[in-house]
Amino acid sequence: MRISPIRNSVSFGRELRQNEIAEYTAVRDEAKKLAGQTGKSIFIVHDPCLPREKSVDTGLGNLATKEAKDFFQYMKTYLGFNTVEVLPAGEVATFKGAYCAYAGTALSLGNHQINPLLLTTPEFEKILKRKEYDEIVKSNKKMSPPEWYANFKNVMEDNSAQDKALKIAYERFKKLPANSKLKKEFAQYSTENNDWLEPKGIFKTLLKTYHTHKYDEWQNEVDRNLYNPDFDLGKRTERIEELLKENSDNIEFYKFKQYLADSHLAIGRRNLNNLELDLKGDCEIGFSADEKWANPKAFKHGHFIGMKEWGLPALDYDTLSDPNSAAAKLLKKKVQLCAKRYDSIRFDVGWAYVNPKIFPDEGKPFTKYMGDSVLNFIENAVKEVKGENYDLKNLIYEFEGGDIFGQNGELLPPVKNRVKIFGTTYMHESWGSNDAFLKRGWSPDEFIVGVGNHDPQPLRQIANNVEDLTVHDNRFHKAPAINPLARILKLNPENLNNPVEFAKAKWAEPMMAKNNQMFYMDVFGREERFDMQDLNAVYPERIYAYKIPENYRQLYHQAIREGYGFNIMDSLDKVFKAKGLDQSHPEIYAKIVHFRDVLLEDPSNGSLNKVSKNKFLKPLVVSAALIATLTGGAVFMKNRKNSTKNRNENFAKQNPSLVTTKTNQLDKFLNA
Repeated sequence: MRISPIRNSVSFGRELRQNEIAEYTAVRDEAKKLAGQTGKSIFIVHDPCLPREKSVDTGLGNLATKEAKDFFQYMKTYLGFNTVEVLPAGEVATFKGAYCAYAGTALSLGNHQINPLLLTTPEFEKILKRKEYDEIVKSNKKMSPPEWYANFKNVMEDNSAQDKALKIAYERFKKLPANSKLKKEFAQYSTENNDWLEPKGIFKTLLKTYHTHKYDEWQNEVDRNLYNPDFDLGKRTERIEELLKENSDNIEFYKFKQYLADSHLAIGRRNLNNLELDLKGDCEIGFSADEKWANPKAFKHGHFIGMKEWGLPALDYDTLSDPNSAAAKLLKKKVQLCAKRYDSIRFDVGWAYVNPKIFPDEGKPFTKYMGDSVLNFIENAVKEVKGENYDLKNLIYEFEGGDIFGQNGELLPPVKNRVKIFGTTYMHESWGSNDAFLKRGWSPDEFIVGVGNHDPQPLRQIANNVEDLTVHDNRFHKAPAINPLARILKLNPENLNNPVEFAKAKWAEPMMAKNNQMFYMDVFGREERFDMQDLNAVYPERIYAYKIPENYRQLYHQAIREGYGFNIMDSLDKVFKAKGLDQSHPEIYAKIVHFRDVLLEDPSNGSLNKVSKNKFLKPLVVSAALIATLTGGAVFMKNRKNSTKNRNENFAKQNPSLVTTKTNQLDKFLNA
């Protein structure tokens, strides 16, 4: 994990000693209960960015690895979460140089869900040799600096180093006895999932002929309409049989990889469950081109969901309320696959199931109010997998950013009784805090709040008053949050002008909520924006690719000492003072303060970290690469270059104690 260098750098904070962990954990849990944080505490990660040891680093992390298990066990102690949430796990192809998790398949899993090292073990009948696995690792070292960024190309792509190794494993798999454990499991998996596996395998085959996902451009009319029930059934059946016969091995290889991906995801989930952690999956709103091609009646031709620039085909909302429609059946398939794969589910763009905004190719965009019909359908589909007694509070919906309020300003009825996800990025007096949501009359069970997730500007940028360029209106999120934070936590608002004190306050406020969440980039005090959204970054391959490195322990404690990382004991200290719990429970409060300071100790001499204890952080040296990340890149900024240059220069002049730029590097970037 790459941290900007600090002038007069300090040492890392110290870890808990073995004899301190039990007491720390007991204090953490009791203090959370007293503070009111008794529900879900969600740690959000992008699993390809999980750490790997150098000797086995293929370029991407994976839930089914020893390193992932060790990481979550370690971080659980310090952060106190009970749920791990991962981003969508589908097949993702590069888009403008980036591997965006939300531009993938909805039904199938990506190659990154496979841990090839498992194939060298008896559990998978040693269908891969260790030296063959090592070739994937060697390829990763040639292609990118693996200690900084996830290397998707080495794993995700067809004919990548990992894909070549999987082909070798597949050839050995084919030679296994028919009654082998692996062969039996694969046969069962293939049969149970053939309704979506076979079309995807055929689509992959046709891509080799046409070299484009735009199937409307394919020359063969039958291929374009292979799963269109309105097209000639005889021609379709004959063509499908022909493709299956001529490409049987390639299609079976595709199915084999899906089997491995699902098997390894299940192992990763089991590892988390053994740590008493739930795995929450992200059910993305969209579908891929092959899924639209295989289910043409499920979509409204020429209509897009959410925002037109997303390019996501809209389901046929006119028929979606009918459970027997093609649209409802496809949605049910997607939801139930998530229900089988995960303990709980986050629904991406959840408002699109209630009050979707639809963009037609021609004409004006419009909304279509669905009431609670689609949400009820989704929840019943989950119960068919999980059982009637499944707690629907485990299903959480991204309602932020959608039209979820009625004319009277109250939540729409379908939204009110479901768990909503909100961040504190856009905090002001009446929004973006646990306090504000409770004052709106919401039940503590109805929402989850946290300082951020994969979407918004990171906490460290906000704390340093960096402009959020994705909103295009000279938006700074720090000032509107200062007064509500000061009021809620009973702090001096002037002190919150200090970036470190502001960041600590932002961490503390969600600890007052029954349910909270945290994103790994913020936990580690990262300043880079994980998702640049519509900004065109200078380094697009870094979007969705910020890796948690092998030395995450050191970097987590450095982030705490710098003041931007999440120190749960510091947050509980502030919450206890704000609620008067320091007076009513002095013994546990004293322990909170003790452990807060333990994490700030200089491991070399036991003293407190002066940077974190002082009112102002020492100056940061911001590199040209960081400036590129913060501003979104030279291509996007071409028409705004001069104004951006002025803003950056003004910011540097107005905040000399916060930012020290290397002039030649900054000028080189701004004039690119």
